[in-house]
Amino acid sequence: MKILNNYLLYSWFLLLISCSASENEKFQWTRFRGYDGSGIDSNWSTPVTWDSTDFRWKTRLPGKGNSSPVVWGSTIFVSSSDDERNIGYALAIDERDGKIIWKKEFKVTDLSMHVDNNLAAPTPAVDESQVYFIWYSKEKTNLTALNHDGILQWEAEFDGIECRHGGGSSLLLTDRYVVFTREQEDFSSLNSSWIAVDKHTGTTAWELQRESASANSFSTPLLVKMDNQAAQLIFASQAHGLTGVDPETGQIIWERKEMLPARVVASPIYSEGLIIACCKGEAVVCNLNLATNPSADILRYSLPRNVSPYVPTPIAVGELLFLFMDNGIVVCVNCATGDLLWKEKPAGPIYGSPVSVDGNLYCMTKEGKVIVIRANSTYQLLGIYELGEGSFSTPVMCRSGMVFRTFSQLMILENS
Repeated sequence: MKILNNYLLYSWFLLLISCSASENEKFQWTRFRGYDGSGIDSNWSTPVTWDSTDFRWKTRLPGKGNSSPVVWGSTIFVSSSDDERNIGYALAIDERDGKIIWKKEFKVTDLSMHVDNNLAAPTPAVDESQVYFIWYSKEKTNLTALNHDGILQWEAEFDGIECRHGGGSSLLLTDRYVVFTREQEDFSSLNSSWIAVDKHTGTTAWELQRESASANSFSTPLLVKMDNQAAQLIFASQAHGLTGVDPETGQIIWERKEMLPARVVASPIYSEGLIIACCKGEAVVCNLNLATNPSADILRYSLPRNVSPYVPTPIAVGELLFLFMDNGIVVCVNCATGDLLWKEKPAGPIYGSPVSVDGNLYCMTKEGKVIVIRANSTYQLLGIYELGEGSFSTPVMCRSGMVFRTFSQLMILENS
């Protein structure tokens, strides 16, 4: 009986730690588009109007980059690169004053890339003890874990990638693993795969071999946790359409290959039982609850090219779905039905993805303008503000305010 009681006490202790860590994670910005990939932050409040005096600090970064920052506590972690010298930078920056706490350099071998891409395109990921960076190249894919003080914990190497446009898929964390994609184009002799690595050791937990396509995908996977159901990793790619994978084993739970017939860049999102995913020329909204039934038609509706983003990831706020197009058009539809509510073009072309804070949408254009729109069924443009340099990045939140990353700078707009 004493042994049983000790076991129950220990189990309760582990559960308490797990729940505390999960709650704490919600106040951090741990990956691309926040702790759950939704892009929604309900903890802070950010101004909708401002001028240059409202920025706490602006810090110039070494090199340039397209990745978004991640945040744990008072530390911002971000990647940058000098593509001419094939050097990648991992940086930690103090959220309070913008000072660089540490900088680490990584040798990154040559990689064919789109003119708008660069070596520091993937967004890192962070948890309570480590920060993880990935560097894609033709020769190898390098995954690195550093503690928050910048000390190397482990380094894992995998085959490289061969493609026309370079790398871009960002990292995702489960409770135990770092998950990433390594997809090839069909002219490559290298294999495509999705990989999970143990966060503590850097050893491969599972690797799922995948097909290659004429256009490799850059989409970042999504971890979905629905009530009373096992968690799923959702992958989106041209080669396999939409796929649900067991995060612990890497086994395929379900797959719909026909869903995404072109290159996928935007990440899938989840909202109220629906998975929303985009490829070049189409967006699909699917019923996740039906996905495990192979005979079920999971497609709720699709959206045509003129209202479907290619690079920016959509965002769902309540019953509304907002889609920011590469050409700068912004669309609002009813998420459940697909009915168009409004379509406007507030500014120029967009590569970054929108986030929602306190009921307002923030997104950066390629020229470095911040668009602020009310997340509403009627169009309400709240402002357009210049950052002074172009950006392909996505805003993130920290305790001090909203963090913007331009090509070569990081800056904080203080909370209201």
